[in-house]
Amino acid sequence: MVEPTDQTTRPRGPRIPTAVVALLAQATQTGVSFLLQVAAARALGADGFGVYALLFGAVVMTTAVTTGLVGDTLTVLDRRDDRIRTALALLAAVSVVASTLLSYVGAVVWTSLSPAGCLAFAVATGAFVAADLVRRLLMATMHFWRLVAGDLVSLVVTAGVVVAVLLEPGAPSVTGFLLALAAGQAASGVTGWMLVPRHERTVRPWAQPDLARVLRFGSWRAAQQFVRPTMLNVMRWTVLAVAGAAAVGELEAARVYVAPAMLVVQGFGSYLLSSYAASGDHTLRSLLARADRAAAIMLAATLGASLISVLALPVLGPLITGGSFDLDVVAVIGWAVYAGSCAAVLPYGSLAAVRGRPGRVFGIRVADSVLSIGLLVLALQLGTSTQWAPLWISFGSFAGGILCRQLLIVPVVRRERPPQETPQAVVR
Repeated sequence: MVEPTDQTTRPRGPRIPTAVVALLAQATQTGVSFLLQVAAARALGADGFGVYALLFGAVVMTTAVTTGLVGDTLTVLDRRDDRIRTALALLAAVSVVASTLLSYVGAVVWTSLSPAGCLAFAVATGAFVAADLVRRLLMATMHFWRLVAGDLVSLVVTAGVVVAVLLEPGAPSVTGFLLALAAGQAASGVTGWMLVPRHERTVRPWAQPDLARVLRFGSWRAAQQFVRPTMLNVMRWTVLAVAGAAAVGELEAARVYVAPAMLVVQGFGSYLLSSYAASGDHTLRSLLARADRAAAIMLAATLGASLISVLALPVLGPLITGGSFDLDVVAVIGWAVYAGSCAAVLPYGSLAAVRGRPGRVFGIRVADSVLSIGLLVLALQLGTSTQWAPLWISFGSFAGGILCRQLLIVPVVRRERPPQETPQAVVR
């Protein structure tokens, strides 16, 4: 693991708690995505937004793999080791190129997008992956204020492209919003890279890359990060098969509406992994207490934000959809509960992964995702509405959080030697 070693690498600025700055950084990133998705929902309608949501879900699913493989690995392993640094740089480059090419092939084979749409989707995926890796590097060095700067540039660029798409003659298209996504992420990645500390950008290409060590940790994290977005995409595909693209669009619009609640989870989550990685000299007992506090705070904040969202639905709901369709209160409540379930599981999954149990975390994530999809399919077979889908998948997520804590962390804490009390000096 790596910590700043000199004053030039330490973030400067107002003395605001790092967790708060991490939350602010997540807020700016979410703001960009929120703007784009609200504009898409209003301009494309339920059917068009359903298509965009499915494509964006594929982008997130692809990025999850590179986040675990490279992003989490550079946070936990020693980046000062030349061999590890070279391996990370190599995997980052391969990830960006491979995600771009595979996304293009996938769009051509499995979607009805035009050739321009397929190209826009591929570029958006590659730009999203690259920008995310730059974000992870800034997170690993605790430079959260610099993340905010990159996101603000991305916000301006994204807004500019969205305005151009809306002013273009004819009906707005999914391709236009994919181009806005690509432009915004490219701007974020370039700006963020310029703000990465110089010594973190230095790679010694002559060093033999230690791919085995990086892949040993990163492959488990990639698999673990892949599970949740894949489960969400399976939910979307299931709803698509049962009720069509419009139902997916309505469900995703409700998710966008509850985005501020998910912001709490994602913001603190980005801080927790870096914090745990930098706390190698702390006992697991003390880190478990920290994880318990984080889970309680995140759950309370998430449910509080969700309650406000539900109460304000009659007023704020039409702002999301532009009146072209209505947000279902059941779907909004379901996404709120799902956000709470993520708050419950994330601190324990991150702690278990950092303390050398990524394989077991992956197993639990797979199990809770299978449970979630099983409950969803059973409920749909019994005739419940697709708007209940987020609620069904939240039960598996809650179960995963409990299992991570009780099976992976608590037994180790019980075997851990209690801290020795420092003898008090005798004053004569």
